[in-house]
Amino acid sequence: MSGLLRDARNDGSALVIFSGGQDSTTCLYWAKSKWSQVYTLTFDYGQKHDIELESARKICERAGLDFDLVKIPDVLRSTSPLVDLSQKLDQYESIDQFEDGVQPTFVPGRNILFLTIAANAAVHHGCSDIVLGVCEADFAGYYDCRQDFIDAMQVALNQGLFGQDQGLTLHTPLMSMTKSETVQLAADLGQDCLDALSYSHTCYDGGFPPCGKCHACLLRAKGFAEAGLEDPLVLRTPLSS
Repeated sequence: MSGLLRDARNDGSALVIFSGGQDSTTCLYWAKSKWSQVYTLTFDYGQKHDIELESARKICERAGLDFDLVKIPDVLRSTSPLVDLSQKLDQYESIDQFEDGVQPTFVPGRNILFLTIAANAAVHHGCSDIVLGVCEADFAGYYDCRQDFIDAMQVALNQGLFGQDQGLTLHTPLMSMTKSETVQLAADLGQDCLDALSYSHTCYDGGFPPCGKCHACLLRAKGFAEAGLEDPLVLRTPLSS
Protein backbone atom coordinates (compact mmCIF):
# COMPACT_ATOMS: atom_id res chain seq x y z
CA MET A 1 0.00 0.00 0.00
CA SER A 2 1.45 3.38 -1.00
CA GLY A 3 2.02 6.26 1.36
CA LEU A 4 -0.48 8.28 -0.62
CA LEU A 5 -3.19 5.72 0.08
CA ARG A 6 -2.44 5.66 3.79
CA ASP A 7 -2.99 9.43 3.92
CA ALA A 8 -6.69 9.08 3.03
CA ARG A 9 -8.92 10.69 5.64
CA ASN A 10 -12.50 9.97 6.61
CA ASP A 11 -13.69 13.56 6.41
CA GLY A 12 -13.57 16.62 4.19
CA SER A 13 -13.84 16.47 0.42
CA ALA A 14 -12.04 14.88 -2.50
CA LEU A 15 -12.17 15.17 -6.28
CA VAL A 16 -12.14 12.03 -8.46
CA ILE A 17 -10.86 12.12 -12.04
CA PHE A 18 -13.67 10.04 -13.45
CA SER A 19 -13.65 8.46 -16.91
CA GLY A 20 -16.61 6.13 -16.42
CA GLY A 21 -14.33 3.11 -16.75
CA GLN A 22 -13.80 0.15 -14.45
CA ASP A 23 -10.88 1.57 -12.48
CA SER A 24 -12.23 5.08 -12.02
CA THR A 25 -15.61 3.67 -10.95
CA THR A 26 -13.91 1.59 -8.28
CA CYS A 27 -11.96 4.68 -7.20
CA LEU A 28 -15.16 6.72 -7.08
CA TYR A 29 -16.75 4.34 -4.59
CA TRP A 30 -13.47 4.06 -2.68
CA ALA A 31 -13.49 7.84 -2.34
CA LYS A 32 -17.12 7.81 -1.22
CA SER A 33 -16.08 5.45 1.59
CA LYS A 34 -13.33 7.86 2.70
CA TRP A 35 -14.66 11.40 2.32
CA SER A 36 -17.97 12.99 3.24
CA GLN A 37 -18.05 15.08 0.05
CA VAL A 38 -16.93 13.77 -3.36
CA TYR A 39 -16.68 15.74 -6.60
CA THR A 40 -15.99 14.27 -10.01
CA LEU A 41 -14.35 15.56 -13.16
CA THR A 42 -14.79 13.86 -16.54
CA PHE A 43 -12.90 14.77 -19.72
CA ASP A 44 -14.12 14.80 -23.30
CA TYR A 45 -10.82 14.87 -25.19
CA GLY A 46 -12.08 13.60 -28.52
CA GLN A 47 -11.60 9.96 -27.55
CA LYS A 48 -12.84 7.26 -29.90
CA HIS A 49 -14.56 5.50 -27.01
CA ASP A 50 -16.64 8.55 -26.11
CA ILE A 51 -19.40 6.18 -25.02
CA GLU A 52 -17.57 6.27 -21.68
CA LEU A 53 -18.85 9.83 -21.18
CA GLU A 54 -22.43 8.56 -21.02
CA SER A 55 -21.26 5.79 -18.69
CA ALA A 56 -19.71 8.40 -16.41
CA ARG A 57 -22.91 10.43 -16.40
CA LYS A 58 -25.05 7.39 -15.53
CA ILE A 59 -22.74 6.27 -12.74
CA CYS A 60 -22.58 9.75 -11.21
CA GLU A 61 -26.37 9.82 -11.24
CA ARG A 62 -26.55 6.43 -9.52
CA ALA A 63 -24.00 7.56 -6.94
CA GLY A 64 -25.91 10.76 -6.21
CA LEU A 65 -23.09 12.99 -7.49
CA ASP A 66 -22.98 15.93 -9.88
CA PHE A 67 -21.58 15.15 -13.33
CA ASP A 68 -18.93 17.71 -14.31
CA LEU A 69 -17.75 17.39 -17.92
CA VAL A 70 -14.78 19.33 -19.28
CA LYS A 71 -14.47 19.44 -23.07
CA ILE A 72 -10.94 19.67 -24.47
CA PRO A 73 -11.28 18.34 -28.05
CA ASP A 74 -8.39 18.68 -30.53
CA VAL A 75 -5.90 19.42 -27.76
CA LEU A 76 -4.30 16.00 -27.28
CA ARG A 77 -2.70 14.99 -30.57
CA SER A 78 -1.21 11.57 -31.12
CA THR A 79 -1.05 8.56 -33.38
CA SER A 80 -2.93 6.68 -30.66
CA PRO A 81 -6.07 5.05 -32.09
CA LEU A 82 -7.91 6.52 -29.10
CA VAL A 83 -7.69 10.01 -30.62
CA ASP A 84 -6.63 9.40 -34.24
CA LEU A 85 -9.52 7.61 -35.92
CA SER A 86 -7.35 6.81 -38.96
CA GLN A 87 -5.28 4.44 -36.83
CA LYS A 88 -6.33 0.82 -36.43
CA LEU A 89 -6.96 -0.46 -32.93
CA ASP A 90 -5.01 -3.63 -32.19
CA GLN A 91 -7.07 -6.68 -31.26
CA TYR A 92 -5.91 -9.94 -29.75
CA GLU A 93 -7.17 -13.45 -29.19
CA SER A 94 -5.64 -13.57 -25.72
CA ILE A 95 -3.45 -11.64 -23.28
CA ASP A 96 -0.57 -13.92 -24.28
CA GLN A 97 -0.33 -11.89 -27.50
CA PHE A 98 0.37 -8.63 -25.67
CA GLU A 99 3.78 -7.17 -26.43
CA ASP A 100 6.10 -5.60 -23.87
CA GLY A 101 6.60 -1.87 -23.76
CA VAL A 102 4.29 1.07 -24.22
CA GLN A 103 1.04 0.18 -25.97
CA PRO A 104 0.03 2.08 -29.15
CA THR A 105 -3.01 3.43 -27.28
CA PHE A 106 -0.76 5.70 -25.15
CA VAL A 107 -1.75 9.37 -25.51
CA PRO A 108 1.28 11.54 -24.59
CA GLY A 109 0.54 14.19 -21.99
CA ARG A 110 -3.01 13.06 -21.25
CA ASN A 111 -2.63 12.54 -17.50
CA ILE A 112 -0.41 15.62 -17.20
CA LEU A 113 -3.21 17.72 -18.69
CA PHE A 114 -5.94 15.98 -16.71
CA LEU A 115 -4.14 16.46 -13.41
CA THR A 116 -3.44 20.12 -14.15
CA ILE A 117 -7.13 20.83 -14.82
CA ALA A 118 -8.20 18.65 -11.89
CA ALA A 119 -5.88 20.56 -9.56
CA ASN A 120 -7.57 23.80 -10.60
CA ALA A 121 -10.99 22.24 -9.94
CA ALA A 122 -9.88 20.87 -6.58
CA VAL A 123 -8.74 24.30 -5.43
CA HIS A 124 -12.02 25.76 -6.66
CA HIS A 125 -13.99 23.21 -4.63
CA GLY A 126 -11.77 23.57 -1.58
CA CYS A 127 -10.47 20.00 -1.87
CA SER A 128 -7.00 19.00 -0.77
CA ASP A 129 -7.26 15.49 -2.22
CA ILE A 130 -7.47 14.18 -5.79
CA VAL A 131 -8.17 10.52 -6.57
CA LEU A 132 -7.32 8.82 -9.86
CA GLY A 133 -7.40 5.22 -11.06
CA VAL A 134 -3.96 4.80 -12.60
CA CYS A 135 -2.18 1.49 -12.10
CA GLU A 136 1.39 0.62 -12.97
CA ALA A 137 0.55 -3.10 -13.05
CA ASP A 138 -1.88 -2.54 -15.92
CA PHE A 139 0.35 -4.12 -18.62
CA ALA A 140 0.14 -1.06 -20.87
CA GLY A 141 3.51 0.49 -20.04
CA TYR A 142 2.05 4.01 -19.87
CA TYR A 143 4.68 6.34 -18.41
CA ASP A 144 2.00 8.53 -16.82
CA CYS A 145 0.51 5.65 -14.82
CA ARG A 146 3.62 5.08 -12.67
CA GLN A 147 4.02 6.05 -9.02
CA ASP A 148 7.18 8.01 -9.89
CA PHE A 149 5.11 10.18 -12.22
CA ILE A 150 2.37 10.71 -9.63
CA ASP A 151 4.90 11.70 -6.98
CA ALA A 152 6.57 14.15 -9.36
CA MET A 153 3.24 15.67 -10.43
CA GLN A 154 2.18 16.11 -6.82
CA VAL A 155 5.28 18.15 -6.13
CA ALA A 156 4.96 20.15 -9.37
CA LEU A 157 1.28 20.96 -8.80
CA ASN A 158 1.86 22.05 -5.22
CA GLN A 159 4.82 24.20 -6.19
CA GLY A 160 2.80 25.82 -8.96
CA LEU A 161 -0.29 26.37 -6.83
CA PHE A 162 1.09 27.04 -3.35
CA GLY A 163 4.84 27.58 -3.73
CA GLN A 164 5.62 24.54 -1.58
CA ASP A 165 5.57 20.74 -1.74
CA GLN A 166 2.37 20.36 0.28
CA GLY A 167 -1.24 21.32 -0.27
CA LEU A 168 -2.76 18.76 -2.64
CA THR A 169 -2.40 15.01 -2.21
CA LEU A 170 -2.81 12.65 -5.16
CA HIS A 171 -4.31 9.30 -4.18
CA THR A 172 -3.84 6.21 -6.37
CA PRO A 173 -5.55 3.34 -4.53
CA LEU A 174 -5.10 0.90 -7.43
CA MET A 175 -1.47 1.71 -8.19
CA SER A 176 0.13 -1.56 -7.07
CA MET A 177 -2.87 -3.83 -7.57
CA THR A 178 -3.40 -6.50 -10.18
CA LYS A 179 -6.68 -6.36 -12.10
CA SER A 180 -8.08 -9.19 -10.01
CA GLU A 181 -7.22 -7.25 -6.84
CA THR A 182 -9.07 -4.20 -8.16
CA VAL A 183 -12.09 -6.41 -8.82
CA GLN A 184 -11.91 -7.71 -5.25
CA LEU A 185 -11.66 -4.16 -3.96
CA ALA A 186 -14.84 -3.29 -5.86
CA ALA A 187 -16.57 -6.27 -4.30
CA ASP A 188 -15.36 -5.24 -0.85
CA LEU A 189 -16.78 -1.75 -1.41
CA GLY A 190 -20.23 -3.28 -1.73
CA GLN A 191 -23.08 -4.02 -4.08
CA ASP A 192 -23.53 -0.38 -5.09
CA CYS A 193 -20.03 -0.39 -6.55
CA LEU A 194 -20.60 -3.67 -8.39
CA ASP A 195 -23.91 -2.39 -9.75
CA ALA A 196 -22.17 0.76 -10.98
CA LEU A 197 -19.57 -1.38 -12.76
CA SER A 198 -22.36 -2.82 -14.89
CA TYR A 199 -22.63 0.65 -16.46
CA SER A 200 -18.90 1.29 -16.72
CA HIS A 201 -17.14 1.26 -20.08
CA THR A 202 -13.71 -0.24 -20.71
CA CYS A 203 -13.58 -1.19 -24.40
CA TYR A 204 -11.20 0.97 -26.45
CA ASP A 205 -13.22 0.25 -29.59
CA GLY A 206 -16.04 2.33 -28.18
CA GLY A 207 -18.89 -0.07 -28.94
CA PHE A 208 -21.62 -1.67 -26.91
CA PRO A 209 -21.51 -4.52 -26.24
CA PRO A 210 -17.70 -4.33 -25.87
CA CYS A 211 -15.54 -5.96 -28.54
CA GLY A 212 -13.92 -8.43 -26.14
CA LYS A 213 -10.64 -8.41 -28.10
CA CYS A 214 -8.91 -5.11 -27.42
CA HIS A 215 -6.22 -4.67 -24.76
CA ALA A 216 -8.66 -3.15 -22.26
CA CYS A 217 -11.41 -5.74 -22.75
CA LEU A 218 -9.07 -8.70 -22.31
CA LEU A 219 -7.44 -7.23 -19.23
CA ARG A 220 -10.83 -6.58 -17.64
CA ALA A 221 -12.00 -10.13 -18.41
CA LYS A 222 -8.81 -11.57 -16.93
CA GLY A 223 -9.31 -9.61 -13.71
CA PHE A 224 -12.84 -10.83 -13.13
CA ALA A 225 -11.92 -14.41 -14.05
CA GLU A 226 -9.00 -14.49 -11.62
CA ALA A 227 -11.14 -12.94 -8.89
CA GLY A 228 -13.75 -15.63 -9.44
CA LEU A 229 -16.53 -13.10 -10.02
CA GLU A 230 -18.84 -12.47 -12.95
CA ASP A 231 -18.41 -9.09 -14.62
CA PRO A 232 -21.59 -7.05 -14.01
CA LEU A 233 -21.14 -5.39 -17.40
CA VAL A 234 -21.09 -8.73 -19.19
CA LEU A 235 -24.21 -9.81 -17.32
CA ARG A 236 -25.96 -6.68 -18.59
CA THR A 237 -25.03 -7.18 -22.26
CA PRO A 238 -25.75 -9.69 -25.02
CA LEU A 239 -22.29 -11.16 -24.35
CA SER A 240 -23.88 -13.10 -21.48
CA SER A 241 -26.25 -14.97 -23.79
